[in-house]
Amino acid sequence: MNPDLSSLQPYPFEKLAKLKQGCVPPPQKSAINLSLGEPQHATPDFIVSALSQALTYGLGKYPLTKGGEALRHSIANWLTQRFNLPVDHLDPNKRQWHP
Repeated sequence: MNPDLSSLQPYPFEKLAKLKQGCVPPPQKSAINLSLGEPQHATPDFIVSALSQALTYGLGKYPLTKGGEALRHSIANWLTQRFNLPVDHLDPNKRQWHP
C-alpha cells in the first residue's frame, strides 16, 4: 500500500456527521439535510428511459480517446457559437483549426 494514505484527512461527511451528533432541531421545525446529495425521490421516468436507451450502445467498450463523431461535432459547434468563430473554422476530425 502507498504509505502516504495514512496522511489523508477524514472524509468531509464523516467530520460533518460527528459535528451534527446530538443536534436536535426544535420540535416545530424539521431538519434540512444538507450533507450527502442522496436522492430522496424516485427517478423521473424520462431519465430511466434515457438510461435504458443508452445501454443499447453498450457498456463493454471505452469511448475513443478523441471522442465520438457526434461529440466532436457538438464541441466544434459550441466553440464556434461561444467564441463567435467563422463557420467551418474548426474541423471536428482534425486536431488543429483552420487559420
